[in-house]
Amino acid sequence: MKIYVAYTGGTIGMVPSDQGYVPGKAFAADILRHLNDYQPEHGFDVYSYKRLIDSSNATPEDWQTIAEDLQSKWHDYDAFIVLHGTDTMAYSAAALAFMFQHSRKPIVVTGSQIPMIKKRNDALSNVFGAVDAVLNGPNGVFLFFGGKLLEATRARKIDTSALSAFQSPNFLPRGVLGIEWEWRKMHLPKQPECFQIPPMASGHVTILPVFPGVQATHWEGLLNKPVKGAVLYSYGTGNAPDQDANLLNLLQEANDRGVVIVKVSQCGKGAVSSGTYAVGSALERVGVISGRDMTFEAAFTKLHFLIALGLPALEIKNTFSKTLAFDIL
Repeated sequence: MKIYVAYTGGTIGMVPSDQGYVPGKAFAADILRHLNDYQPEHGFDVYSYKRLIDSSNATPEDWQTIAEDLQSKWHDYDAFIVLHGTDTMAYSAAALAFMFQHSRKPIVVTGSQIPMIKKRNDALSNVFGAVDAVLNGPNGVFLFFGGKLLEATRARKIDTSALSAFQSPNFLPRGVLGIEWEWRKMHLPKQPECFQIPPMASGHVTILPVFPGVQATHWEGLLNKPVKGAVLYSYGTGNAPDQDANLLNLLQEANDRGVVIVKVSQCGKGAVSSGTYAVGSALERVGVISGRDMTFEAAFTKLHFLIALGLPALEIKNTFSKTLAFDIL
């Protein structure tokens, strides 16, 4: 098998400096040597991006850059591994899943909590696990970390220091790597590949946090003119204050001018529901739609993806409720 490895940046390839950890210039050659030693019967090419992305500085435009890179190599390789920083790895992985729907080749995103240059690290175990996943596992877009192969749209970072930093709270892993792989069998209908890499743009999607005492003035600046979508980070099963007319009017006005507002839960596990509580119903009356059991990261990237396709607001709402890449139940 011929495998393309894209090093986009992140902790995995960093080295210490006077200013803290910075990208290591020799990382691509070092990881290639490890890969060739680990699986000499397979062919690896490692490409280090000229502008390495600090995960904290990642933008929707960077998702597009990574996707276009993979697409340009698509016919030359059998599988793809993307090395990425952990802070926004779940966002980038989800974005790739929306852009490479029903992929007949494996794409696995991974990284590490500890740089590979350190004697004790999780870098090589994650990279080797990702290699094992593309060699033995299913096709599609996944995130591998800490021995678990997760659906890209279902993963989220839940720990800043543990080596098992990612979980999939509402969807079982596709595979768990112990001494041997334990695969989750899924009977999936064959669907044609659907690759769409639209022009992504920062500033089109915002976040509306819900917290005790939230007022319309807190959200007014967030719902500015360039915004076309918003993720409402709601309480519990999809609740937010319903006795503040200014808040509801602000949401109604945004909805009326074509802003698609999706509510997801602040809780790490579970789903938002429709009509369970009056406060949740008030949101629906002003046009807020349900993200059901989606992760915050998947909702955010899905809105970016659908908006970038140029779809009108009503079509985005209708499409959002459908699963595109195992993102929603």
